Amino acid sequence: MESLGATSNAGTDRESTIYWIHVPQAVAVEAARLIGAVALAPLLHPEHMRIERQIVIEEIRSYDDDPSEQAGTALDRALFGVHALGREIAGRPAEVRALRHEAVARFHARTYTPAATTLAIAGDLTLADAEAVARAVRASLGAQAAPPRTVSGRTALTRVSARGEGIVAKIRDGEQAQFALGLPALRREDPDAPALELLSTILGDGSASRLFLELREERGLVYDISTSSVEYADAGAFIVAGGADPSKVIPALQLVTAALRRLAREVPSEGEIERARAYLAGRLERAADDPRGLAEWHASQRLLRRSPQELPDLLAEIMRVRPADLLRVARRLVKVGGFRVGLSAPRTTVAALRRAAARGDLDPSLLQPRTR
Repeated sequence: MESLGATSNAGTDRESTIYWIHVPQAVAVEAARLIGAVALAPLLHPEHMRIERQIVIEEIRSYDDDPSEQAGTALDRALFGVHALGREIAGRPAEVRALRHEAVARFHARTYTPAATTLAIAGDLTLADAEAVARAVRASLGAQAAPPRTVSGRTALTRVSARGEGIVAKIRDGEQAQFALGLPALRREDPDAPALELLSTILGDGSASRLFLELREERGLVYDISTSSVEYADAGAFIVAGGADPSKVIPALQLVTAALRRLAREVPSEGEIERARAYLAGRLERAADDPRGLAEWHASQRLLRRSPQELPDLLAEIMRVRPADLLRVARRLVKVGGFRVGLSAPRTTVAALRRAAARGDLDPSLLQPRTR
Protein backbone atom coordinates (compact mmCIF):
# COMPACT_ATOMS: atom_id res chain seq x y z
CA MET A 1 0.00 0.00 0.00
CA GLU A 2 2.72 2.48 0.99
CA SER A 3 4.47 1.98 -2.37
CA LEU A 4 1.35 3.51 -3.95
CA GLY A 5 1.56 6.55 -1.68
CA ALA A 6 -1.48 5.27 0.21
CA THR A 7 -2.60 5.24 3.81
CA SER A 8 -5.00 2.52 4.90
CA ASN A 9 -6.55 0.99 7.97
CA ALA A 10 -9.62 -0.83 9.22
CA GLY A 11 -11.96 -0.63 12.17
CA THR A 12 -14.83 -2.60 13.66
CA ASP A 13 -17.91 -1.03 15.21
CA ARG A 14 -21.00 -2.67 16.71
CA GLU A 15 -22.68 -3.43 13.41
CA SER A 16 -20.05 -3.11 10.70
CA THR A 17 -16.37 -3.31 9.79
CA ILE A 18 -14.76 -0.69 7.56
CA TYR A 19 -11.64 -1.09 5.44
CA TRP A 20 -10.46 2.19 3.96
CA ILE A 21 -7.65 3.37 1.74
CA HIS A 22 -6.70 6.96 0.88
CA VAL A 23 -4.65 7.20 -2.31
CA PRO A 24 -3.62 9.57 -5.09
CA GLN A 25 -6.17 9.50 -7.88
CA ALA A 26 -3.71 8.09 -10.43
CA VAL A 27 -3.37 4.78 -8.56
CA ALA A 28 -6.99 4.41 -7.41
CA VAL A 29 -7.67 1.31 -9.52
CA GLU A 30 -4.60 -0.57 -8.30
CA ALA A 31 -5.31 0.44 -4.70
CA ALA A 32 -8.90 -0.75 -4.99
CA ARG A 33 -7.71 -4.14 -6.20
CA LEU A 34 -5.50 -4.42 -3.12
CA ILE A 35 -8.11 -3.34 -0.58
CA GLY A 36 -10.63 -5.78 -2.06
CA ALA A 37 -8.19 -8.65 -1.71
CA VAL A 38 -7.23 -7.66 1.83
CA ALA A 39 -10.83 -7.47 3.01
CA LEU A 40 -12.45 -10.38 1.18
CA ALA A 41 -9.64 -12.73 0.17
CA PRO A 42 -6.98 -12.59 2.92
CA LEU A 43 -4.45 -15.37 3.44
CA LEU A 44 -5.32 -15.87 7.14
CA HIS A 45 -2.07 -17.75 7.69
CA PRO A 46 -1.95 -19.36 11.18
CA GLU A 47 1.38 -17.72 12.00
CA HIS A 48 0.11 -14.30 10.94
CA MET A 49 -2.92 -14.81 13.15
CA ARG A 50 -0.74 -15.76 16.10
CA ILE A 51 1.11 -12.46 15.77
CA GLU A 52 -2.06 -10.45 15.17
CA ARG A 53 -3.67 -12.00 18.23
CA GLN A 54 -0.97 -10.44 20.41
CA ILE A 55 -1.35 -7.10 18.62
CA VAL A 56 -5.08 -7.08 19.40
CA ILE A 57 -4.34 -7.85 23.04
CA GLU A 58 -1.97 -4.88 23.19
CA GLU A 59 -4.67 -2.72 21.62
CA ILE A 60 -7.11 -3.82 24.32
CA ARG A 61 -4.55 -2.93 26.97
CA SER A 62 -4.16 0.53 25.44
CA TYR A 63 -7.93 1.03 25.80
CA ASP A 64 -7.69 -0.13 29.40
CA ASP A 65 -5.11 2.59 30.03
CA ASP A 66 -7.36 5.31 28.58
CA PRO A 67 -9.75 6.72 31.22
CA SER A 68 -12.24 8.04 28.65
CA GLU A 69 -12.39 4.60 27.00
CA GLN A 70 -12.91 3.03 30.42
CA ALA A 71 -15.78 5.37 31.20
CA GLY A 72 -17.35 4.64 27.82
CA THR A 73 -17.19 0.86 28.19
CA ALA A 74 -18.54 1.16 31.73
CA LEU A 75 -21.48 3.17 30.37
CA ASP A 76 -22.16 0.50 27.74
CA ARG A 77 -22.45 -2.04 30.54
CA ALA A 78 -24.64 0.31 32.57
CA LEU A 79 -26.95 0.89 29.61
CA PHE A 80 -27.16 -2.56 28.03
CA GLY A 81 -26.06 -5.02 30.70
CA VAL A 82 -25.16 -8.49 29.40
CA HIS A 83 -26.57 -7.83 25.92
CA ALA A 84 -23.98 -7.80 23.13
CA LEU A 85 -24.15 -3.99 23.03
CA GLY A 86 -22.92 -3.97 26.62
CA ARG A 87 -19.76 -5.90 25.81
CA GLU A 88 -16.46 -4.48 24.58
CA ILE A 89 -16.05 -4.73 20.80
CA ALA A 90 -12.52 -6.17 20.96
CA GLY A 91 -13.36 -8.50 23.85
CA ARG A 92 -10.96 -9.26 26.67
CA PRO A 93 -7.39 -10.64 26.36
CA ALA A 94 -8.42 -14.12 27.53
CA GLU A 95 -11.13 -14.28 24.86
CA VAL A 96 -8.69 -13.23 22.14
CA ARG A 97 -6.15 -15.84 23.28
CA ALA A 98 -8.85 -18.51 23.06
CA LEU A 99 -9.69 -17.73 19.41
CA ARG A 100 -8.65 -20.55 17.12
CA HIS A 101 -7.56 -20.12 13.52
CA GLU A 102 -10.28 -22.42 12.24
CA ALA A 103 -13.04 -20.45 13.98
CA VAL A 104 -11.82 -17.14 12.55
CA ALA A 105 -11.54 -18.62 9.04
CA ARG A 106 -15.10 -20.00 9.25
CA PHE A 107 -16.43 -16.65 10.48
CA HIS A 108 -14.70 -14.81 7.64
CA ALA A 109 -15.99 -17.21 5.00
CA ARG A 110 -19.54 -16.93 6.34
CA THR A 111 -19.76 -13.15 6.80
CA TYR A 112 -17.15 -11.43 4.59
CA THR A 113 -18.86 -11.99 1.27
CA PRO A 114 -19.30 -9.74 -1.78
CA ALA A 115 -23.07 -9.77 -1.32
CA ALA A 116 -22.72 -8.35 2.20
CA THR A 117 -20.18 -5.71 1.17
CA THR A 118 -20.73 -2.08 0.26
CA LEU A 119 -18.11 -0.19 -1.75
CA ALA A 120 -18.04 3.61 -1.49
CA ILE A 121 -15.70 5.84 -3.51
CA ALA A 122 -15.19 9.57 -2.96
CA GLY A 123 -12.81 12.10 -4.46
CA ASP A 124 -11.99 13.91 -7.67
CA LEU A 125 -13.26 11.11 -9.91
CA THR A 126 -15.56 10.85 -12.89
CA LEU A 127 -18.28 8.22 -13.06
CA ALA A 128 -16.07 6.25 -15.46
CA ASP A 129 -13.21 6.40 -12.94
CA ALA A 130 -15.47 5.13 -10.16
CA GLU A 131 -16.75 2.28 -12.33
CA ALA A 132 -13.16 1.27 -13.11
CA VAL A 133 -12.40 1.16 -9.39
CA ALA A 134 -15.47 -1.00 -8.75
CA ARG A 135 -14.47 -3.40 -11.54
CA ALA A 136 -10.99 -3.68 -10.02
CA VAL A 137 -12.43 -4.66 -6.65
CA ARG A 138 -14.66 -7.29 -8.24
CA ALA A 139 -11.79 -8.65 -10.31
CA SER A 140 -9.64 -9.06 -7.20
CA LEU A 141 -12.21 -11.48 -5.76
CA GLY A 142 -12.01 -14.01 -8.56
CA ALA A 143 -14.51 -16.82 -8.06
CA GLN A 144 -16.04 -15.01 -5.08
CA ALA A 145 -17.38 -12.21 -7.25
CA ALA A 146 -21.16 -12.12 -7.43
CA PRO A 147 -23.69 -9.75 -9.00
CA PRO A 148 -24.56 -6.83 -6.74
CA ARG A 149 -27.74 -7.20 -4.75
CA THR A 150 -29.62 -5.11 -2.22
CA VAL A 151 -28.69 -5.88 1.36
CA SER A 152 -31.21 -5.31 4.12
CA GLY A 153 -30.49 -2.25 6.23
CA ARG A 154 -31.52 -4.00 9.43
CA THR A 155 -29.18 -5.97 11.64
CA ALA A 156 -30.67 -8.97 13.43
CA LEU A 157 -30.68 -7.79 17.03
CA THR A 158 -32.99 -8.70 19.85
CA ARG A 159 -35.00 -5.71 21.03
CA VAL A 160 -32.86 -3.90 23.56
CA SER A 161 -34.07 -2.12 26.64
CA ALA A 162 -32.13 -0.40 29.38
CA ARG A 163 -31.35 -3.52 31.36
CA GLY A 164 -28.03 -2.50 32.90
CA GLU A 165 -27.26 -0.92 36.25
CA GLY A 166 -27.55 2.71 37.22
CA ILE A 167 -23.84 3.20 37.79
CA VAL A 168 -20.90 1.07 36.69
CA ALA A 169 -17.49 2.25 37.91
CA LYS A 170 -13.94 1.22 37.04
CA ILE A 171 -11.38 2.03 39.70
CA ARG A 172 -8.45 4.05 38.43
CA ASP A 173 -6.10 6.03 40.65
CA GLY A 174 -5.13 9.49 39.46
CA GLU A 175 -5.84 13.17 39.72
CA GLN A 176 -8.60 13.16 37.11
CA ALA A 177 -11.87 11.30 36.65
CA GLN A 178 -13.76 10.58 33.46
CA PHE A 179 -17.53 10.15 33.43
CA ALA A 180 -20.08 9.25 30.77
CA LEU A 181 -23.75 9.78 31.54
CA GLY A 182 -26.20 8.21 29.15
CA LEU A 183 -29.80 7.33 28.67
CA PRO A 184 -31.63 5.09 26.19
CA ALA A 185 -32.39 7.02 23.03
CA LEU A 186 -33.49 6.62 19.41
CA ARG A 187 -33.02 3.69 17.09
CA ARG A 188 -31.66 4.22 13.61
CA GLU A 189 -34.07 5.91 11.19
CA ASP A 190 -36.30 7.23 13.96
CA PRO A 191 -38.15 10.29 12.59
CA ASP A 192 -36.97 12.33 15.57
CA ALA A 193 -33.27 11.81 14.73
CA PRO A 194 -32.77 15.31 13.21
CA ALA A 195 -34.33 16.89 16.30
CA LEU A 196 -32.03 14.86 18.55
CA GLU A 197 -29.00 16.00 16.52
CA LEU A 198 -30.00 19.63 16.98
CA LEU A 199 -30.77 19.09 20.67
CA SER A 200 -27.37 17.48 21.22
CA THR A 201 -25.66 20.47 19.60
CA ILE A 202 -27.54 22.93 21.80
CA LEU A 203 -26.72 20.98 24.95
CA GLY A 204 -23.09 20.00 24.55
CA ASP A 205 -21.52 20.25 21.10
CA GLY A 206 -19.14 23.17 20.80
CA SER A 207 -17.97 26.06 22.95
CA ALA A 208 -21.34 27.87 22.71
CA SER A 209 -23.31 24.89 24.06
CA ARG A 210 -25.14 24.99 27.37
CA LEU A 211 -23.02 22.45 29.21
CA PHE A 212 -19.71 23.90 28.00
CA LEU A 213 -20.71 27.39 29.11
CA GLU A 214 -22.17 26.40 32.49
CA LEU A 215 -19.90 23.58 33.64
CA ARG A 216 -16.61 24.79 32.21
CA GLU A 217 -16.71 28.52 31.57
CA GLU A 218 -18.95 29.64 34.44
CA ARG A 219 -18.30 27.07 37.18
CA GLY A 220 -14.93 25.53 36.28
CA LEU A 221 -16.18 22.03 37.14
CA VAL A 222 -14.87 20.22 34.06
CA TYR A 223 -12.02 20.55 31.62
CA ASP A 224 -13.94 18.76 28.89
CA ILE A 225 -17.62 18.15 28.21
CA SER A 226 -19.44 16.95 25.09
CA THR A 227 -22.61 15.23 23.93
CA SER A 228 -23.19 12.57 21.30
CA SER A 229 -25.67 9.91 20.28
CA VAL A 230 -25.31 6.39 18.94
CA GLU A 231 -27.98 4.66 16.87
CA TYR A 232 -28.25 0.94 16.24
CA ALA A 233 -30.83 -1.16 14.41
CA ASP A 234 -32.91 -1.72 17.53
CA ALA A 235 -31.45 0.54 20.22
CA GLY A 236 -29.76 3.85 20.80
CA ALA A 237 -28.18 6.01 23.47
CA PHE A 238 -27.65 9.68 24.18
CA ILE A 239 -24.35 10.37 25.94
CA VAL A 240 -22.78 13.24 27.87
CA ALA A 241 -19.06 12.63 28.47
CA GLY A 242 -16.67 14.73 30.50
CA GLY A 243 -13.51 14.89 32.54
CA ALA A 244 -13.12 16.55 35.91
CA ASP A 245 -11.24 16.68 39.16
CA PRO A 246 -12.55 13.70 41.18
CA SER A 247 -13.98 16.02 43.83
CA LYS A 248 -16.14 17.73 41.18
CA VAL A 249 -17.70 14.68 39.54
CA ILE A 250 -20.84 14.64 41.67
CA PRO A 251 -21.77 18.32 41.21
CA ALA A 252 -21.00 17.98 37.49
CA LEU A 253 -23.35 14.99 37.16
CA GLN A 254 -26.03 16.82 39.13
CA LEU A 255 -25.88 19.77 36.74
CA VAL A 256 -25.90 17.52 33.66
CA THR A 257 -29.04 15.67 34.75
CA ALA A 258 -30.69 18.97 35.70
CA ALA A 259 -29.85 20.40 32.26
CA LEU A 260 -31.39 17.39 30.53
CA ARG A 261 -34.57 17.63 32.56
CA ARG A 262 -34.74 21.38 31.90
CA LEU A 263 -34.70 20.67 28.15
CA ALA A 264 -37.80 18.51 28.67
CA ARG A 265 -39.59 21.45 30.32
CA GLU A 266 -38.46 24.52 28.39
CA VAL A 267 -38.05 25.16 24.67
CA PRO A 268 -34.56 26.44 23.73
CA SER A 269 -34.37 30.06 22.65
CA GLU A 270 -34.52 30.93 18.96
CA GLY A 271 -30.96 32.22 19.22
CA GLU A 272 -29.72 28.85 20.53
CA ILE A 273 -31.55 27.02 17.77
CA GLU A 274 -30.15 29.22 15.01
CA ARG A 275 -26.59 28.94 16.35
CA ALA A 276 -26.92 25.15 16.51
CA ARG A 277 -28.27 25.00 12.94
CA ALA A 278 -25.38 27.11 11.66
CA TYR A 279 -22.86 24.97 13.55
CA LEU A 280 -24.27 21.74 12.14
CA ALA A 281 -24.44 23.19 8.62
CA GLY A 282 -20.76 24.08 8.80
CA ARG A 283 -19.83 20.66 10.13
CA LEU A 284 -21.71 18.89 7.34
CA GLU A 285 -20.11 21.15 4.73
CA ARG A 286 -16.66 20.34 6.09
CA ALA A 287 -17.51 16.64 6.07
CA ALA A 288 -18.37 16.87 2.38
CA ASP A 289 -14.83 18.12 1.69
CA ASP A 290 -13.19 15.08 3.33
CA PRO A 291 -12.99 12.17 0.85
CA ARG A 292 -12.47 9.48 3.47
CA GLY A 293 -15.25 10.75 5.74
CA LEU A 294 -17.58 11.13 2.78
CA ALA A 295 -16.90 7.58 1.59
CA GLU A 296 -17.51 6.19 5.09
CA TRP A 297 -20.76 8.18 5.32
CA HIS A 298 -22.12 6.79 2.06
CA ALA A 299 -20.97 3.25 2.86
CA SER A 300 -22.68 3.23 6.25
CA GLN A 301 -25.84 4.80 4.81
CA ARG A 302 -26.20 2.05 2.21
CA LEU A 303 -25.08 -0.79 4.43
CA LEU A 304 -27.16 -0.04 7.52
CA ARG A 305 -30.17 2.03 6.51
CA ARG A 306 -33.30 1.09 4.62
CA SER A 307 -33.53 4.64 3.24
CA PRO A 308 -30.01 6.01 2.62
CA GLN A 309 -29.57 9.76 3.04
CA GLU A 310 -27.45 12.31 1.24
CA LEU A 311 -25.77 15.03 3.32
CA PRO A 312 -27.93 17.82 1.81
CA ASP A 313 -31.06 15.85 2.73
CA LEU A 314 -29.89 15.54 6.34
CA LEU A 315 -29.18 19.26 6.50
CA ALA A 316 -32.63 20.04 5.10
CA GLU A 317 -34.24 17.86 7.78
CA ILE A 318 -32.29 19.65 10.50
CA MET A 319 -33.38 23.04 9.14
CA ARG A 320 -37.03 21.90 9.30
CA VAL A 321 -36.86 21.03 13.02
CA ARG A 322 -39.18 23.26 15.04
CA PRO A 323 -38.98 24.19 18.76
CA ALA A 324 -41.88 21.85 19.51
CA ASP A 325 -39.90 18.97 17.98
CA LEU A 326 -36.99 19.65 20.35
CA LEU A 327 -39.32 19.63 23.35
CA ARG A 328 -40.92 16.37 22.23
CA VAL A 329 -37.63 14.52 21.72
CA ALA A 330 -36.24 15.80 25.03
CA ARG A 331 -39.30 14.44 26.80
CA ARG A 332 -38.89 11.11 25.01
CA LEU A 333 -35.31 10.87 26.27
CA VAL A 334 -36.04 11.73 29.88
CA LYS A 335 -39.11 9.48 29.99
CA VAL A 336 -37.73 6.37 28.30
CA GLY A 337 -35.80 4.67 31.07
CA GLY A 338 -33.60 6.71 33.34
CA PHE A 339 -30.03 7.93 33.48
CA ARG A 340 -27.00 5.63 33.56
CA VAL A 341 -23.41 6.50 34.47
CA GLY A 342 -20.07 4.98 33.51
CA LEU A 343 -17.12 6.20 35.56
CA SER A 344 -13.34 5.83 35.60
CA ALA A 345 -12.13 7.35 38.84
CA PRO A 346 -10.22 6.81 42.10
CA ARG A 347 -11.76 4.54 44.71
CA THR A 348 -12.61 7.46 47.00
CA THR A 349 -14.59 9.15 44.22
CA VAL A 350 -16.52 5.98 43.49
CA ALA A 351 -17.30 5.57 47.19
CA ALA A 352 -18.52 9.17 47.39
CA LEU A 353 -20.71 8.61 44.33
CA ARG A 354 -22.15 5.47 45.95
CA ARG A 355 -23.02 7.42 49.08
CA ALA A 356 -24.57 10.24 47.05
CA ALA A 357 -26.72 7.74 45.15
CA ALA A 358 -27.84 6.08 48.38
CA ARG A 359 -28.79 9.46 49.88
CA GLY A 360 -30.72 10.46 46.78
CA ASP A 361 -28.39 13.36 46.02
CA LEU A 362 -28.18 12.24 42.39
CA ASP A 363 -31.06 11.81 39.97
CA PRO A 364 -33.54 9.29 41.42
CA SER A 365 -33.42 7.17 38.26
CA LEU A 366 -29.84 6.14 39.10
CA LEU A 367 -29.70 2.78 40.86
CA GLN A 368 -27.32 1.59 43.56
CA PRO A 369 -23.87 1.50 41.90
CA ARG A 370 -21.63 -1.51 41.56
CA THR A 371 -17.84 -1.32 41.18
CA ARG A 372 -16.02 -3.76 38.96
